[in-house]
Amino acid sequence: MVQWFTAQWKCIETFTGHQGWHAGVNSVAFSPDGHTLASCSDDQTVKLWDLQTMREIRTLTGHRATVRQVAFHSNGNLLASASLDRTINLWDVKSGTKIKTLFGHYDEVSSVAINSRADIMASGSNDGDVKLWDLKTKEEIKTLSTSDPKIVESVAFSPDGKVLASGGWDNIPKLWDVETGQLARKLPAHSQKIRSIVFSPSGQILASASQDKTIRLFDAASEREDLLQGHTKAVVCVAIDLNDAVLASGGDDKEIKIWDLKTKRETCSLRGHDSYIMSLAFSPDGKFLASSSHDKSIKIWQRA
Repeated sequence: MVQWFTAQWKCIETFTGHQGWHAGVNSVAFSPDGHTLASCSDDQTVKLWDLQTMREIRTLTGHRATVRQVAFHSNGNLLASASLDRTINLWDVKSGTKIKTLFGHYDEVSSVAINSRADIMASGSNDGDVKLWDLKTKEEIKTLSTSDPKIVESVAFSPDGKVLASGGWDNIPKLWDVETGQLARKLPAHSQKIRSIVFSPSGQILASASQDKTIRLFDAASEREDLLQGHTKAVVCVAIDLNDAVLASGGDDKEIKIWDLKTKRETCSLRGHDSYIMSLAFSPDGKFLASSSHDKSIKIWQRA
């Protein structure tokens, strides 16, 4: 039996700092120490939130269009933001200053991910390309592209940094060899575009969320594939907790669903946002879940 409001998770805080008629919150990310949350919005800003005081720390300005995604480096002081202004900004978290703006994509940049082990960043764009960047030199390393490029909605590094996953409008989860830049594998396709793709912290599971209302799971060790069904509309975002035990998904049906990755069953569904869910992130210790929505808010959920 699925509960709409459950003792498993409780909403303990709601942030509403992003302002404007178009101020949906597109992405949230926890800092490695779990003390700071970064968010980005259609209002063209990135905000940093103190999760101990539950107050806004500062607003980072510099993009000239919607900011689609944010990602922390493991050092906790470097933050990357991807924007529809076709750029990626690198920020110093402590000072709030912009370190550099990276140019290279010729269309909107929709996603960004950081491989902290190798100081490499990946970006995905509406131009159909995935680019790799050297975070030490702040220069482009290479472009990963296919013969029939489609919009790239999401990119994610495996925990060991050797594999990059990408997903987008061709419906196919792709795995790239980071060292060679070659396409290593294509996984079974969704029937509609992929909105989000993530590796579990162990690297064993790859999850992709799709416009087709489903989440596909691929187990690297067993080669097993599973399909999670339960959302009534497009699934926009997905996140996996520290122990590879729990998956959270959210989408256009305004619901956050919690899944047991052992049984592959939905355990509860969280309601609270007034519009579709754009992003989900587990805290590093797995005790908290952050959700962001087109309703301009961010919610912090605590595990019971």
